[in-house]
Amino acid sequence: MEPETTIRYSTVSSQDDDHLVKLMKLDDLIAAHEIARTRRWGATWTTVDALLAEVDPASPKFLLPALRNAAGDTQVESLRCHLWYRPRSSTYGRATIIDVELAQFRALPTLSPAKTTTALELLVATFPLTAID
Repeated sequence: MEPETTIRYSTVSSQDDDHLVKLMKLDDLIAAHEIARTRRWGATWTTVDALLAEVDPASPKFLLPALRNAAGDTQVESLRCHLWYRPRSSTYGRATIIDVELAQFRALPTLSPAKTTTALELLVATFPLTAID
């Protein structure tokens, strides 16, 4: 019987060097997805085709880390990130989570604080509000 594997993680706080909003292009998102699938990380699309069918290729994709994790491969650091994007089928934005290799995350372009504020205001404005009953 194999030993039980413990999934280790820690939160990314606002004081951390990696607490940054990053900008992804579609190619970056596909690369992150392929790494996550290869390493059997859980937070990703089922296939590249599913990703391409859902994500608008022309719209910006914003990435913000939430957790540092070592799920499935303790030799490679990764971040579980919030990903905001526009789907092909809607004018409203959508949010999901995706696991991104730390080295890839750090190589992505960082939004300046002013652009981060503007981007987040736009994201909030495009999400429809719903009542919680």
